[in-house]
Amino acid sequence: MDEFKRAVFDAVYNSPQQRRLRLIVGTLLAIKHALRGLLFSWPLYLLAAAGLALPDAWAWAFVPLLIPAIWVSSHILLKGWHEDYGERVKGRVLKRDELRRLV
Repeated sequence: MDEFKRAVFDAVYNSPQQRRLRLIVGTLLAIKHALRGLLFSWPLYLLAAAGLALPDAWAWAFVPLLIPAIWVSSHILLKGWHEDYGERVKGRVLKRDELRRLV
């Protein structure tokens, strides 16, 4: 790109409307991947919550299951969000149609 085209691209890319669209798309991607992570690791969350129904001595036995549940969910969220954001948003000028297509 020559300097003029680059300056025009930077002006459009850094405009308030583009920043708002990138924020909205990033938020939607985060929700999408957070739900995907929860759907994948819901059995671990359920087992940890089931420990609350047990007597006091056994209730804490299931709490360590929250560690892999949170790790799996956050890994899916962060990796998926980073890949999708890099593919669909980063370095591109967005249009309103892309927001509808994402939803």
